[in-house]
Amino acid sequence: MLNQIIFRLLGFVPTLLIASLILFFAVNVVPGSASRAALGIHATPQAIARFEHKNGLDKPLLVQYGNWLVNLVKGDFGKSFQNSVNVAIEIKKRLPITLQLAIYAFVIALCIAIPLGLLSAYFHQKLGDGLITSFATLCGSMPNFLLATILIYFFSIKFRIFPSGGYVSFSESPIENFRSLFLASLSLGIVSSGLLIRIMRTVSIEVLSENFIELVRSKGAGGSRIIIHHLFRNSMIPFLTVASVEFGFLIGSVVIIEEIFRIPGIGSLVLVGIINRDYPVLLSAAMIITVIVLLTNLVVDTLSTLIDPRQIHKSY
Repeated sequence: MLNQIIFRLLGFVPTLLIASLILFFAVNVVPGSASRAALGIHATPQAIARFEHKNGLDKPLLVQYGNWLVNLVKGDFGKSFQNSVNVAIEIKKRLPITLQLAIYAFVIALCIAIPLGLLSAYFHQKLGDGLITSFATLCGSMPNFLLATILIYFFSIKFRIFPSGGYVSFSESPIENFRSLFLASLSLGIVSSGLLIRIMRTVSIEVLSENFIELVRSKGAGGSRIIIHHLFRNSMIPFLTVASVEFGFLIGSVVIIEEIFRIPGIGSLVLVGIINRDYPVLLSAAMIITVIVLLTNLVVDTLSTLIDPRQIHKSY
């Protein structure tokens, strides 16, 4: 078990380096000029040359990557090409908002997935199982931006229950903070619940096949007691160790949602960087998201090994 944990820790840095390399070159090979995006289409060749020399864009890509990586390790994320804003300060301001949105969405996904997954497993190969599985398939296949649009129409435009966009900080008003993030969290959470329902169903079916469940049934325990006192408790550890990986993916799914709901998080910063060809903003924000996803996977894998060593040999 210790060797498995050490192996995962040692593999984290090379994985991060490979991810940074792919990210850097993917951003730079896309057609378009960061210089013209920053200076405007009427910029002179002399102005473009000065801009590229000042920002190191006239150097070979490998040299640019090396300089960027060294600065990144030192905590220097550079300055925006568009407005010279310090990117590190901007990320520090926006990151808590994205994490808060992802946490809300993950909690909503769990609230949907856990009871439905348990019920689906309990009524395995019956009508209830089929209905819940179909619902999970629908949730998992629906684009979150489409669901977001539907939620805005009904809850913001038609019934005016929640705001259609904007953000209110928690320190300013906890209630308004929750209201400003609810629809965005709901759209992310419902889509994520599709996968989590299937995971919970698979884990619970395996628990139901254990001998102790048959023993409980033979003693005359009812369905609700089996689900709450036995199935739920014994399914949660393997479920959470697998499902927690979804939290990392939620961080990477916020780009479009934050833009739709005008939430000033990391995702919307990535989109701004893409539109403006703002390399320091785009690369730094995307790299932060990548680090969070990889760290989440690493922590979940390590904790699952410590909690239940059998998880090394299991896959749901």
